[in-house]
Amino acid sequence: MVLGIALAMFVAIEGGLSLIFYLRSFWRPPAPNFRIKADTYNDPSWATQYYKEIDEIEKGKSLMWRPYAYWRRIPHSGKYINIDSDGLRKTSDVSAAEEASSAMKVFMFGGSTMWGLGAEDAFTIPSIFATGANNKGISCEVVNFGQYAYVSTQEVVELLLQLQKGNVPDTVIFYDGVNDTFSAFQHGVPGLPQGEIYREKEFGLLDLERRELKTLAVRSAVEQLSTVRFLNGGLKIFGLRHDDILSIPPQYEKPISDRRALARAVVETHFNNIKLVQSLSEAYGFKCLFYWQPVIYLKQRLTEYERESLKFDFNYPGMKEFYLDTYAVLRQRAADLKSDIAFHDISSIFNDTYEPIYVDFNHMGEKGNSLVAQRMVEDFVRLADVNRKPPNSAMRLNAWPNNHK
Repeated sequence: MVLGIALAMFVAIEGGLSLIFYLRSFWRPPAPNFRIKADTYNDPSWATQYYKEIDEIEKGKSLMWRPYAYWRRIPHSGKYINIDSDGLRKTSDVSAAEEASSAMKVFMFGGSTMWGLGAEDAFTIPSIFATGANNKGISCEVVNFGQYAYVSTQEVVELLLQLQKGNVPDTVIFYDGVNDTFSAFQHGVPGLPQGEIYREKEFGLLDLERRELKTLAVRSAVEQLSTVRFLNGGLKIFGLRHDDILSIPPQYEKPISDRRALARAVVETHFNNIKLVQSLSEAYGFKCLFYWQPVIYLKQRLTEYERESLKFDFNYPGMKEFYLDTYAVLRQRAADLKSDIAFHDISSIFNDTYEPIYVDFNHMGEKGNSLVAQRMVEDFVRLADVNRKPPNSAMRLNAWPNNHK
């Protein structure tokens, strides 16, 4: 009798909470994207429409499988965002039709900042770069290979796949730093794609015994119960539960527990990737530019919105400190390379800027993208000029000393 009463009470509670959650979805629609209020946007109505399209993309299945590199965006046709059948974001093509055959092919790699979260197609970094290069008299066919959450190793793999198919560019541009740092913060291991722990758990999932599959199915069903959702919500309110992105380090990778040692490992891994790309450039005959990107933690004069945005976006304990450590190591390493024409630390590009730049801790609107793209165009033109000089006139990354601490 006691068991029956307890079961009936549970069914009643579960049914009541399920009804409340269902009705709440109508009474309280999902909160609008906080980036709508970013003060870098001059037109709030435009921002509302833009992030409505972003949210629509994110609602359903937004990624498709990409061998070796893991994922790309699924195709999308919209007012502000267009993604082709290969999962690549549209880049403004400023080359005239008659110049298409002579246009320089430029591949641009990076994460969601290169992809262009925060801007419409015409004002992503690759689009603004293409326009700027054209204005300098260099006709370019720019391909935006930027993808959400990509780390530099995934980008190197993507470049390998393109070269493997015979798709050889004239110039490659890499824009990294944020995702390489965050992935290491997440896993305690440098160089891994974000969320690698989940792929480790999923490996061989279809080969599990039926009993184990049933256990996983039951666990998933329990987590969806309204009673469990209610209890988890209460625990979070009282600070007893956190949906922390940090997880157990991958089982088969040895984590680095010392934060400063991990920061050094992030930088070392990144520069090793640069050496790999430059080795490929010598074999295939393309040129390279590499950029270490800015982040809001280094901007000295934050606007009110930028300061408030840090409360909503990726506000994990210790994350800011780890970024500052990693970026400090990078600056020390880059200080020895001031004469190099390939690598550029532009992490401080917004340090003394009074204008609003960021929509969150690393993404920017048109203003920020324009300043970054303008810097890239200047270096791109300089690189073209230097490469007209005799060989060995520029320092190569593969000649860097390996004894940096």
